[in-house]
Amino acid sequence: MQDENTPQADAPRKRGRPKIYSEPLTQAERARRYRAKRANDFSPPAEMRDATLIDAVRWGINQKHASLDLYLEELVRRFHSKGADVLK
Repeated sequence: MQDENTPQADAPRKRGRPKIYSEPLTQAERARRYRAKRANDFSPPAEMRDATLIDAVRWGINQKHASLDLYLEELVRRFHSKGADVLK
């Protein structure tokens, strides 16, 4: 016999996004957290998300940085119709 305070295993999940804190985040707070994660992504280009990779290319063009080749090669590898074979 189940107690009233015992949660049921097959209880339906609540609708919407899960809460991060005691109350839901506003859209502005959620967007700020998302942008902060993208700005601090220092993973190698092969592990970067597409939006972060494009941001890195944009930054490399503006700064005339030498690592721009790495980001462009990764974009070609991901999105060119022939894939990684085009780089060989």
